[in-house]
Amino acid sequence: MGGSEILQDKVAIVTGSASGLGASIARALAEQHAQVVINYRGGGDEAEKLVKSLHRSGPAARAIRADVTDESQARLLVDRTIEAFGRLDILVNAVGSFSWKPVSEMDYLEWRAVLASNLDSVFHVCRLAVPHMRKARFGRIVNLGSVGAELSCGQPRTAAFSAAKAGVVAFSRALALEEARNGITVNVVSPGIFTTEDAAAQGPAEPASAHPEDRVPVGRVGSHADVVRAVLFFLDPGADFVTGQVLAVSGGGRS
Repeated sequence: MGGSEILQDKVAIVTGSASGLGASIARALAEQHAQVVINYRGGGDEAEKLVKSLHRSGPAARAIRADVTDESQARLLVDRTIEAFGRLDILVNAVGSFSWKPVSEMDYLEWRAVLASNLDSVFHVCRLAVPHMRKARFGRIVNLGSVGAELSCGQPRTAAFSAAKAGVVAFSRALALEEARNGITVNVVSPGIFTTEDAAAQGPAEPASAHPEDRVPVGRVGSHADVVRAVLFFLDPGADFVTGQVLAVSGGGRS
């Protein structure tokens, strides 16, 4: 699937894209000639640096600061995107903090922070983006889950993260059914175990694991490029009959 310009003239928001996995996704969309909004909460310098690099490759790009766990700021992000580009075709929700703490040691504020980052953010931006996609009778939404989330198989010390990602899967499947007749697809990419520098993409694996590749059937940990290819699959025009699906990018691992 796909050529070098499969997203020509499409406008995309990638949340949490100033650095890490979100930035890798944003670069890939720009390489496919999408116009990309780089969303960030902190790291404004990184966001602007990324925008400049995307400008050199051709497509328009803009950095917009917004904490998408907050409904009013998520609205600002979508509104400013429409003001700048006049449309919104693609949404990739890449925001999501990871937590490694047992329930007995987690207080309510920590619990809420993980759910807000991973689940509330998805709800806010999807809800605000969908009306614009409906008008165009076209939309592509990809939310990041975590391997095993569709089975609700939480791992020790990841109660908040596992609960949030299971919620992302259920939410995405429901939204996919609600918007299927409106030309909008909604899918989930669920990363598995990733390298230390790819921590933003990491699923619920123990950070201190000395040989994480031993837990992956294919014998290696994942990379940003692995996740990016999965995201691009769902965004390809030829994937318009694929919605409500969860694609594990885990090398065969299930947790």
